[in-house]
Amino acid sequence: MNREEFQQKLADLGEEAAKKRNRLTGEQVRNFFNSMELSEEQYELIFSYLASCQIVVEGYVPAEREEEKEKQELPLTEEEKGFLKSYQAELERLEYLEEEELLKLCRQVEETGDGFAKAKLTEQLLPEVLRLAHDFRGREVLLGDLVQEGNIGLMLAMENIGLREPGSSPLQYLRQEICHAIAQAVEDDKAEKEAGSLIAERLNHLRDEIKKLTDELERKVSVEELAMYLEMPAEEVEDLLKLAGETPYEEEEA
Repeated sequence: MNREEFQQKLADLGEEAAKKRNRLTGEQVRNFFNSMELSEEQYELIFSYLASCQIVVEGYVPAEREEEKEKQELPLTEEEKGFLKSYQAELERLEYLEEEELLKLCRQVEETGDGFAKAKLTEQLLPEVLRLAHDFRGREVLLGDLVQEGNIGLMLAMENIGLREPGSSPLQYLRQEICHAIAQAVEDDKAEKEAGSLIAERLNHLRDEIKKLTDELERKVSVEELAMYLEMPAEEVEDLLKLAGETPYEEEEA
Protein backbone atom coordinates (compact mmCIF):
# COMPACT_ATOMS: atom_id res chain seq x y z
CA MET A 1 0.00 0.00 0.00
CA ASN A 2 1.27 3.50 -0.86
CA ARG A 3 1.50 5.35 2.45
CA GLU A 4 1.09 8.85 1.02
CA GLU A 5 -1.91 7.78 -1.04
CA PHE A 6 -3.54 6.12 1.98
CA GLN A 7 -2.98 9.22 4.15
CA GLN A 8 -4.49 11.47 1.50
CA LYS A 9 -7.46 9.13 1.12
CA LEU A 10 -8.15 9.25 4.87
CA ALA A 11 -7.92 13.04 4.86
CA ASP A 12 -10.23 13.31 1.84
CA LEU A 13 -12.69 10.91 3.44
CA GLY A 14 -12.79 13.06 6.58
CA GLU A 15 -13.61 16.09 4.43
CA GLU A 16 -16.29 14.13 2.58
CA ALA A 17 -17.82 13.09 5.91
CA ALA A 18 -17.87 16.72 7.09
CA LYS A 19 -19.97 17.63 4.03
CA LYS A 20 -22.47 14.90 4.97
CA ARG A 21 -22.76 15.89 8.64
CA ASN A 22 -20.35 13.15 9.67
CA ARG A 23 -22.50 10.31 8.35
CA LEU A 24 -21.35 7.83 5.70
CA THR A 25 -22.50 4.44 4.51
CA GLY A 26 -20.21 1.42 4.48
CA GLU A 27 -20.58 1.31 0.70
CA GLN A 28 -19.42 4.92 0.38
CA VAL A 29 -16.30 4.15 2.42
CA ARG A 30 -15.50 1.04 0.38
CA ASN A 31 -16.02 2.90 -2.90
CA PHE A 32 -13.65 5.58 -1.66
CA PHE A 33 -10.86 3.00 -1.29
CA ASN A 34 -11.81 0.59 -4.08
CA SER A 35 -8.68 1.36 -6.10
CA MET A 36 -6.38 0.25 -3.25
CA GLU A 37 -7.53 -3.40 -2.95
CA LEU A 38 -7.69 -3.35 0.87
CA SER A 39 -8.32 -6.40 3.03
CA GLU A 40 -11.31 -6.73 5.37
CA GLU A 41 -8.94 -6.19 8.32
CA GLN A 42 -7.80 -2.89 6.81
CA TYR A 43 -11.41 -1.81 6.25
CA GLU A 44 -12.09 -2.72 9.88
CA LEU A 45 -9.27 -0.38 10.89
CA ILE A 46 -10.70 2.43 8.73
CA PHE A 47 -14.20 1.95 10.18
CA SER A 48 -12.73 1.98 13.70
CA TYR A 49 -10.79 5.14 12.86
CA LEU A 50 -13.95 6.86 11.60
CA ALA A 51 -15.92 5.82 14.68
CA SER A 52 -13.19 7.24 16.92
CA CYS A 53 -13.42 10.50 14.97
CA GLN A 54 -17.16 10.59 15.73
CA ILE A 55 -18.05 9.83 12.11
CA VAL A 56 -21.02 7.48 11.86
CA VAL A 57 -20.76 4.69 9.30
CA GLU A 58 -24.29 3.41 8.73
CA GLY A 59 -24.54 -0.35 8.93
CA TYR A 60 -21.09 -0.76 10.48
CA VAL A 61 -20.92 -3.19 13.38
CA PRO A 62 -17.50 -3.81 14.98
CA ALA A 63 -16.19 -7.29 14.24
CA GLU A 64 -16.68 -9.77 17.07
CA ARG A 65 -13.74 -12.03 16.24
CA GLU A 66 -12.40 -13.82 19.28
CA GLU A 67 -8.84 -12.81 18.51
CA GLU A 68 -9.93 -9.15 18.37
CA LYS A 69 -11.67 -9.50 21.73
CA GLU A 70 -8.53 -10.94 23.22
CA LYS A 71 -6.45 -8.05 21.88
CA GLN A 72 -8.83 -5.50 23.35
CA GLU A 73 -8.82 -7.25 26.71
CA LEU A 74 -5.05 -7.42 26.93
CA PRO A 75 -3.90 -5.94 30.25
CA LEU A 76 -1.60 -2.94 30.24
CA THR A 77 2.09 -3.77 30.25
CA GLU A 78 4.22 -2.46 33.12
CA GLU A 79 5.64 0.13 30.74
CA GLU A 80 2.14 1.25 29.75
CA LYS A 81 1.03 1.40 33.39
CA GLY A 82 3.97 3.64 34.25
CA PHE A 83 3.31 5.89 31.27
CA LEU A 84 -0.44 6.11 32.00
CA LYS A 85 0.12 6.99 35.66
CA SER A 86 2.55 9.77 34.77
CA TYR A 87 0.43 11.10 31.91
CA GLN A 88 -2.78 11.17 33.94
CA ALA A 89 -0.98 12.96 36.78
CA GLU A 90 -0.06 15.71 34.32
CA LEU A 91 -3.62 15.90 32.99
CA GLU A 92 -5.06 16.27 36.48
CA ARG A 93 -3.24 19.60 36.82
CA LEU A 94 -5.12 21.12 33.90
CA GLU A 95 -8.12 23.43 34.22
CA TYR A 96 -10.50 22.46 31.44
CA LEU A 97 -12.42 24.97 29.35
CA GLU A 98 -15.96 24.76 28.01
CA GLU A 99 -16.58 23.98 24.34
CA GLU A 100 -17.34 27.63 23.50
CA GLU A 101 -14.05 28.75 25.02
CA LEU A 102 -12.23 26.09 23.02
CA LEU A 103 -13.85 27.38 19.82
CA LYS A 104 -12.66 30.91 20.69
CA LEU A 105 -9.12 29.55 21.00
CA CYS A 106 -9.54 27.81 17.63
CA ARG A 107 -10.58 31.08 15.99
CA GLN A 108 -7.66 32.88 17.60
CA VAL A 109 -5.22 30.25 16.31
CA GLU A 110 -6.76 30.31 12.85
CA GLU A 111 -6.89 34.10 12.53
CA THR A 112 -3.66 35.17 14.26
CA GLY A 113 -1.50 32.05 14.71
CA ASP A 114 -0.96 33.17 18.31
CA GLY A 115 1.57 30.88 20.03
CA PHE A 116 -0.06 31.11 23.46
CA ALA A 117 -3.46 30.16 22.00
CA LYS A 118 -1.87 27.18 20.21
CA ALA A 119 -0.22 25.97 23.41
CA LYS A 120 -3.43 26.40 25.41
CA LEU A 121 -5.56 24.61 22.83
CA THR A 122 -3.05 21.77 22.50
CA GLU A 123 -3.04 21.37 26.28
CA GLN A 124 -6.83 21.24 26.37
CA LEU A 125 -6.95 18.44 23.79
CA LEU A 126 -4.38 16.16 25.45
CA PRO A 127 -7.09 14.14 27.24
CA GLU A 128 -8.75 13.64 23.85
CA VAL A 129 -5.47 12.23 22.51
CA LEU A 130 -5.33 9.75 25.39
CA ARG A 131 -8.95 8.68 24.88
CA LEU A 132 -8.46 8.10 21.17
CA ALA A 133 -5.18 6.24 21.77
CA HIS A 134 -7.09 3.89 24.11
CA ASP A 135 -9.59 3.21 21.31
CA PHE A 136 -6.77 1.91 19.09
CA ARG A 137 -4.98 -0.03 21.81
CA GLY A 138 -4.65 -3.79 21.45
CA ARG A 139 -3.17 -3.60 17.94
CA GLU A 140 0.43 -4.35 18.99
CA VAL A 141 1.45 -0.70 19.40
CA LEU A 142 2.19 0.53 22.93
CA LEU A 143 -0.17 3.10 24.43
CA GLY A 144 2.65 5.61 24.91
CA ASP A 145 3.61 5.37 21.25
CA LEU A 146 0.01 5.89 20.16
CA VAL A 147 -0.29 8.96 22.40
CA GLN A 148 2.96 10.34 21.01
CA GLU A 149 1.74 9.92 17.43
CA GLY A 150 -1.58 11.53 18.36
CA ASN A 151 0.20 14.51 19.92
CA ILE A 152 2.32 14.95 16.79
CA GLY A 153 -0.81 14.79 14.65
CA LEU A 154 -2.44 17.41 16.88
CA MET A 155 0.52 19.80 16.61
CA LEU A 156 0.65 19.44 12.82
CA ALA A 157 -3.11 19.97 12.58
CA MET A 158 -2.78 23.12 14.69
CA GLU A 159 -0.49 24.57 12.03
CA ASN A 160 -2.92 23.66 9.23
CA ILE A 161 -6.20 24.48 10.93
CA GLY A 162 -6.96 27.11 8.29
CA LEU A 163 -6.90 24.41 5.59
CA ARG A 164 -9.90 22.54 6.99
CA GLU A 165 -13.03 22.01 4.92
CA PRO A 166 -15.22 25.16 4.88
CA GLY A 167 -18.19 24.79 7.19
CA SER A 168 -16.60 22.08 9.34
CA SER A 169 -15.88 22.62 13.03
CA PRO A 170 -12.23 23.39 13.87
CA LEU A 171 -12.47 21.13 16.91
CA GLN A 172 -13.81 18.32 14.75
CA TYR A 173 -10.93 18.87 12.33
CA LEU A 174 -8.36 18.66 15.14
CA ARG A 175 -9.95 15.50 16.54
CA GLN A 176 -10.03 13.87 13.10
CA GLU A 177 -6.36 14.67 12.57
CA ILE A 178 -5.50 13.10 15.93
CA CYS A 179 -7.40 9.97 14.84
CA HIS A 180 -5.69 10.02 11.48
CA ALA A 181 -2.21 10.18 13.05
CA ILE A 182 -2.93 7.32 15.46
CA ALA A 183 -4.56 5.14 12.79
CA GLN A 184 -1.62 5.74 10.47
CA ALA A 185 0.83 4.70 13.22
CA VAL A 186 -1.06 1.42 13.62
CA GLU A 187 -1.12 0.87 9.85
CA ASP A 188 2.60 1.67 9.53
CA ASP A 189 3.45 -0.77 12.31
CA LYS A 190 1.42 -3.50 10.62
CA ALA A 191 3.03 -2.79 7.23
CA GLU A 192 6.51 -2.88 8.79
CA LYS A 193 5.83 -6.23 10.44
CA GLU A 194 4.40 -7.65 7.20
CA ALA A 195 7.45 -6.42 5.28
CA GLY A 196 9.74 -7.99 7.89
CA SER A 197 7.92 -11.32 7.61
CA LEU A 198 8.13 -11.22 3.82
CA ILE A 199 11.87 -10.53 3.90
CA ALA A 200 12.39 -13.34 6.43
CA GLU A 201 10.54 -15.74 4.12
CA ARG A 202 12.68 -14.68 1.17
CA LEU A 203 15.88 -15.09 3.16
CA ASN A 204 14.88 -18.58 4.29
CA HIS A 205 14.04 -19.48 0.70
CA LEU A 206 17.41 -18.10 -0.45
CA ARG A 207 19.32 -20.16 2.12
CA ASP A 208 17.46 -23.31 1.07
CA GLU A 209 18.22 -22.68 -2.60
CA ILE A 210 21.90 -21.95 -1.89
CA LYS A 211 22.21 -25.25 -0.05
CA LYS A 212 20.39 -27.11 -2.82
CA LEU A 213 22.56 -25.62 -5.59
CA THR A 214 25.76 -26.06 -3.59
CA ASP A 215 24.95 -29.74 -3.04
CA GLU A 216 24.25 -30.20 -6.75
CA LEU A 217 27.48 -28.52 -7.88
CA GLU A 218 29.53 -29.80 -4.93
CA ARG A 219 31.15 -26.39 -4.52
CA LYS A 220 30.34 -22.83 -3.52
CA VAL A 221 28.20 -20.93 -5.97
CA SER A 222 28.57 -17.37 -7.26
CA VAL A 223 26.04 -14.56 -7.12
CA GLU A 224 25.60 -14.81 -10.88
CA GLU A 225 24.87 -18.53 -10.68
CA LEU A 226 22.35 -17.94 -7.91
CA ALA A 227 20.70 -15.17 -9.92
CA MET A 228 20.35 -17.45 -12.95
CA TYR A 229 19.13 -20.36 -10.83
CA LEU A 230 16.52 -18.20 -9.02
CA GLU A 231 15.69 -16.13 -12.10
CA MET A 232 16.37 -12.94 -10.14
CA PRO A 233 18.55 -9.88 -10.84
CA ALA A 234 22.06 -10.30 -9.42
CA GLU A 235 21.72 -6.99 -7.53
CA GLU A 236 18.64 -8.30 -5.71
CA VAL A 237 20.45 -11.51 -4.77
CA GLU A 238 23.38 -9.46 -3.44
CA ASP A 239 21.03 -7.32 -1.34
CA LEU A 240 19.40 -10.41 0.17
CA LEU A 241 22.79 -11.96 0.95
CA LYS A 242 23.81 -8.77 2.75
CA LEU A 243 20.57 -8.80 4.76
CA ALA A 244 21.32 -12.41 5.70
CA GLY A 245 24.78 -11.33 6.88
CA GLU A 246 26.55 -13.37 4.24
CA THR A 247 29.36 -12.28 1.94
CA PRO A 248 28.50 -12.75 -1.74
CA TYR A 249 30.44 -15.61 -3.19
CA GLU A 250 33.18 -14.90 -5.73
CA GLU A 251 33.45 -16.71 -9.02
CA GLU A 252 35.59 -19.83 -8.75
CA GLU A 253 38.91 -19.57 -10.55
CA ALA A 254 39.17 -21.82 -13.61
